[in-house]
Amino acid sequence: MTAEHNLREEFREYGDALTERRKSDPGFDGLVGRYQELDKQIVDLESGDQPFDDETLGRLRRERVLLKDKIVQQLTAA
Repeated sequence: MTAEHNLREEFREYGDALTERRKSDPGFDGLVGRYQELDKQIVDLESGDQPFDDETLGRLRRERVLLKDKIVQQLTAA
């Protein structure tokens, strides 16, 4: 069974900051939105809802990690 990587759950200490930043910063909101899209794609692939190959899954996971790093960097710099 695969699990979603919910940013609010993973970074509870930034929950309010995450919400406020999304409302006030369209660029940041776009990063979080893209992160959520990737996470859904990965969960769908891992749950067997769609055919995939390991290369595709690996690429999506790496992109998700890079986005998460950017999101955390922006939250901690604020």
